[in-house]
Amino acid sequence: MAETLTFHFEGSLADEHTMNFYESARFQYAASRLMVKLAQYRKSGKFVKNISDKTNPDIRLLSQADGSFNINIEDANEPDAEDFVQVPLSDLIAYVSERIIEKLETNVIGKALSKAGIIDADESETDDIEDFDEAIEEYLETNGLTTSLNKKTKKLIQRRVAEAQREQVMLENEATIAKIDAESGQQLVAMAAPLLSEMALVALRRSADTFEVRSSTYGRTKPILFLDRKMAQEIETAVVDDRITPILGDVIQFNKNNGWGKVEIEDGARTLSFNIPYDKLGAMKQNLIDQMKKDLVYLQTYFVRDQAQEVKRLIVVGILTTPTV
Repeated sequence: MAETLTFHFEGSLADEHTMNFYESARFQYAASRLMVKLAQYRKSGKFVKNISDKTNPDIRLLSQADGSFNINIEDANEPDAEDFVQVPLSDLIAYVSERIIEKLETNVIGKALSKAGIIDADESETDDIEDFDEAIEEYLETNGLTTSLNKKTKKLIQRRVAEAQREQVMLENEATIAKIDAESGQQLVAMAAPLLSEMALVALRRSADTFEVRSSTYGRTKPILFLDRKMAQEIETAVVDDRITPILGDVIQFNKNNGWGKVEIEDGARTLSFNIPYDKLGAMKQNLIDQMKKDLVYLQTYFVRDQAQEVKRLIVVGILTTPTV
């Protein structure tokens, strides 16, 4: 069945069911390049620099529907057995997002839900993110994203719902996504990250305050990406290295639920955040927990740098045997 992807905007002009024409056009140009290249990657494991009639897959713009402001497209190219990776385009967006978007900390979610009266204060102290996800799901089934929620809490809930959906996608398609090798996967991230950032930033100037990507198949709609201006700017300024760098460090913090943690390097002189993408977390987390009993852990990482080439955080994709002195 064809997949419908909805680019959903809220706030500012979008709440009046309109957008700035130039910003909308720029968004659609970036979005079209991203979708075409994701479809090419799904088919062959690679993508072309310049798109032509011969390399342009059948992705269609659908007629406008009511909403804060929605742009809908349909991917009529259903995955088949000959594809490099047999997943919907939304799953490739989830794959990229898992590697470039920082996860919410569990305690931040707990405090926000408690303050909004969604959970009791004593329930906010748990480290089990699944408890919070269940509370959010129950609340949304009864209330939806009502006006009684302040903007900050509403955005946090939308962000966490998208995170949880991406995590579920990674689990459901773990075996298929594992076919993406490190080199081509990194090329995919390097191509997609700036386009996702451009899509969001150009539309979040005057036309909207937030941006979501939603996937619809078989009558079910799920959000897979949520961005506000700050999150989009963080993607814009982050550049992921195209090569794996092994690094020795003391892992001082690790959240086994979402794969984020902190590691001290350079004899404790620097502390960097790191994340294990969710599609690799299940296979790696127990090994990392065991390795943390040692003074140093030997991590296979991609450096994420800012525009000044300073390393800001790490993406951990493997664990090596710690060398002996």
